Amino acid sequence: MKKAQVPHVSQIDPSEQEKLIESEKMAAMGGLVAGVSHEINTPLGVNIGNCSLLIELLAEVRRDFDDGKLDANQFDEFLNTAQDLTSSMLKNMQRASKLLSSFKRVAVKNTDEASKLETVDLAELVAEFVQTYNATSNNSIITFNTRIPPNVNVSTYPTIILQILAALTSNVIIHAFAPGQKQCEITISVAPAGDGYQLSFTDNGKGVEEDELKKLFEPFYTTKRGAGNAGLGLSIVYNMVKAVLHSDINYESAPGKGFSVSFKLHNILEESTE
Repeated sequence: MKKAQVPHVSQIDPSEQEKLIESEKMAAMGGLVAGVSHEINTPLGVNIGNCSLLIELLAEVRRDFDDGKLDANQFDEFLNTAQDLTSSMLKNMQRASKLLSSFKRVAVKNTDEASKLETVDLAELVAEFVQTYNATSNNSIITFNTRIPPNVNVSTYPTIILQILAALTSNVIIHAFAPGQKQCEITISVAPAGDGYQLSFTDNGKGVEEDELKKLFEPFYTTKRGAGNAGLGLSIVYNMVKAVLHSDINYESAPGKGFSVSFKLHNILEESTE
């Protein structure tokens, strides 16, 4: 099974760590902003074309109506074309809105809720996520398994962890399972790891090919762009784990062997919000 790890900044001279973290965050954000701009330009460009065409058609229909030349067949054809154009415009605006919502989650550290540092029981936090997901999701094919010892308390950002779990679950639903697979499981486990705990998120899906595996955390990489996916989910996870939780991401997979992501949770001291 192929494994990969992103080196942690603690392996670098401590005097350079803070500068490196900030430069990585700025570089990642700069690339993300450029990518978001490019991705949004596509649906907006299509909508500009659709609007221009619709304006021309409206003017033509108005002119024919004023001249008494508009018959039922022409009007019916206009209505069908207008419906197609407006439906396309709505889909494109929904795509742009979804992309902007995903982008805003990259900067969750700047929001009041996400920046709250709390001491949480990891078993209770994960149980809260599973309960909320099961209560609000229309997806009934997923079964969650949790393997977390009681009384595992960590000072961390619970909102960030919940968003990471939500993004990973969404990625699993979209990509992990072959059509018709009946036993679709996600296992969330926590185990001691040095001065903290390792949280692992594993599915029993179809796995990932090696050439795709090394691209998974790149912004806008997706194998299902034609289905409306922007490819931001795992990139957002990467940024939250690295920039907010100050941890590594380990991941492994192989065709037919599922996909697993893990990262370390350790006690985070009070941080400056600047």
